[in-house]
Amino acid sequence: MSKLVLVTGAAGFIGSAVTEELSRLGIRVIAVDALLDGLYPSSEKTERFHRVSELPGVSTMKFDLRTGDFHKLPEDITHVINEAAMPGLSLSWSDFDLYSSCNISALSRLLDASREWPLEKFVQISTSSVYGAQAIGDENQHLAPVSPYGVTKLAAEHLSFAYWRESGIPVTVLRYFSVYGPGQRPDMAYRRFITKALRGETLTLFGSGKQSRTNTYIADCVSATVAALERGRPGMAYNISGSEQRNITEALAIIEGLVGHPLEIVRSDAVRGDQVETRGDSSLARAELGLVDSVTLETGLAEEVRWLQSKG
Repeated sequence: MSKLVLVTGAAGFIGSAVTEELSRLGIRVIAVDALLDGLYPSSEKTERFHRVSELPGVSTMKFDLRTGDFHKLPEDITHVINEAAMPGLSLSWSDFDLYSSCNISALSRLLDASREWPLEKFVQISTSSVYGAQAIGDENQHLAPVSPYGVTKLAAEHLSFAYWRESGIPVTVLRYFSVYGPGQRPDMAYRRFITKALRGETLTLFGSGKQSRTNTYIADCVSATVAALERGRPGMAYNISGSEQRNITEALAIIEGLVGHPLEIVRSDAVRGDQVETRGDSSLARAELGLVDSVTLETGLAEEVRWLQSKG
């Protein structure tokens, strides 16, 4: 039986890139997205979803996992990549119902529905935010989220593994670390910085600028995610993280060099629940999923700058 992959959140930054890669590989895809507003207007998602709909082997459907009729989906889905979620920190403090419904309740309905499919793998997407303010080390580090967003994503992990233990759904969890590159969401730091820099506008730097990240380039994230369909072990969580740690001040210096003029920066208080440091150990994903670092941060940010310049 050939693969039929359900990709949820397929109009998102990573979900659309995953769908594009599956199409390129000749794999049939059912791409769904609720096209919700939230951190940013849904117009950008709608544009991406239209582009995805024209890919070979891809069928699209506007579908809200919280309320949709799963009987409208094909009965022969063999794999699921659940990219659907409400991301971001600040909004999770003020609208917890939105986050709990999108990140937990929707997942519960999806897992229930998947029990009726000839499922070979369920890839649940998670985040370094489950580790808390310091995300340093491998998958065995302490889980202590410091934002409601992180709490809902950790709950989603536990829920997924509960279905694996009780119903045998072959769940693999991927914990993404700061994914960036062309297509990045407009609310994310690098895109906000680059957009302002290209316009000659003032940037707002939240916190000290010493917050550091092991960023993950979008193409590397996508390759590991697709590999998890075959090689991810059920019941396992994998860090999907770059290995090059850089702080925000260093990233801003790179962006300044790329745009060719000094940046005007104002400082503001740190974002509530923001991580101080991430230094993900992805040895497991490198060994089992083939995760690589294909570019340096300088090269990856240059690609994002070129992409944003092309948008005008």
